Amino acid sequence: MVEDSNKKKKIGILMLHGFTAHPSQFDELSNFFSSKGFKVLAPLMAGHGKTPSDLRKASCEDWKKSVKDAYLDLKKDVDKMFIIGNSFGGNMAFWLAREFNNEQSGIITLGAPIWLKHQNFILFRLNTYGFFRKYYRKPKRVYKDVWSFVKSLFAAKDQNLTYAPILCMKEREIIPTRSFRHFLYFIKYDTKPNLKKVTTPVLIAHALADTVTIPKSAEFIYNNIGSEIKTLFWFDSNYHVLLRDEKRMKLFEKIQSFINELS
Repeated sequence: MVEDSNKKKKIGILMLHGFTAHPSQFDELSNFFSSKGFKVLAPLMAGHGKTPSDLRKASCEDWKKSVKDAYLDLKKDVDKMFIIGNSFGGNMAFWLAREFNNEQSGIITLGAPIWLKHQNFILFRLNTYGFFRKYYRKPKRVYKDVWSFVKSLFAAKDQNLTYAPILCMKEREIIPTRSFRHFLYFIKYDTKPNLKKVTTPVLIAHALADTVTIPKSAEFIYNNIGSEIKTLFWFDSNYHVLLRDEKRMKLFEKIQSFINELS
């Protein structure tokens, strides 16, 4: 669990990483907001950060507990709470909004999924021979913008975005089939039918050419969420993880502006 100083601050930002990802993807954004006086907490979701077999043992309920516990920890020290969810972290943010009766001051989602690219093909694989396999291999298009970043983390002796640094690249590219089903189940049965219940102000950021989550996801969230205050921000990028785009400072400033308006 990554956290800044213990000094009490009025505004807290909970940063939730994506499925198979790691809090280290928020390092730069966390430093950006910490330097401006915000209290930031970026927890590690259950099963993440170690090995594929560890992820396989975790369930949706474990993921929920991870983010809820972190939320409650941060809430003790701040007056207003914002949540930034990267990819699936955005779906978890919507769940937290409902779990805490929309008490948050705002939610920011970065490429939150409703539908994945080539989702029908993915479902076909999972519902046929996927029943007989423990692991699903990520498509190369998903990893093309990750590998260079992973190498830079190795160079800095930092933690990898997905699993522990000791794993070989082939192990990094796989997802437990069981976990992938939990991920898709959560989106279908928790996120989609309950968006109307989310009334917290929301900033929905999405890449115009996202390689993982199709842009229609952002439009669906915008059109179906119950929030009266909502903004759809299209980011000119072909990265799924917008935090790695070379123009990311523009995104950081957009998030800061959204938070300042609601603080």
